[in-house]
Amino acid sequence: MKLDSNTTLLVIATLIVAAGAYWYFFMGTGNEPPLTATTVTDNQAQTQFETLVGKLQPISFNTAIFSDPRFMVLVDLATPITPEPSGRLDPFAALK
Repeated sequence: MKLDSNTTLLVIATLIVAAGAYWYFFMGTGNEPPLTATTVTDNQAQTQFETLVGKLQPISFNTAIFSDPRFMVLVDLATPITPEPSGRLDPFAALK
């Protein structure tokens, strides 16, 4: 069985790409620290939540835009949806 040069080059290129992918994904440089899970106790989480809520309490919104004439001129362009009857319970059942 004789292989032509294109097939040989294709096999070699595939092996090189596969080896490069293996090295890239599985070998790494070794400089990365190991993955560790950080655990937060319920007390710390509760404290952090309360701190964030305390920061949000003083927020207020200026509602003067709702009385602006430009806002009052806006028109609702929604199209009403008319109710339609539902279809058959089993659409694949034989017609009677």
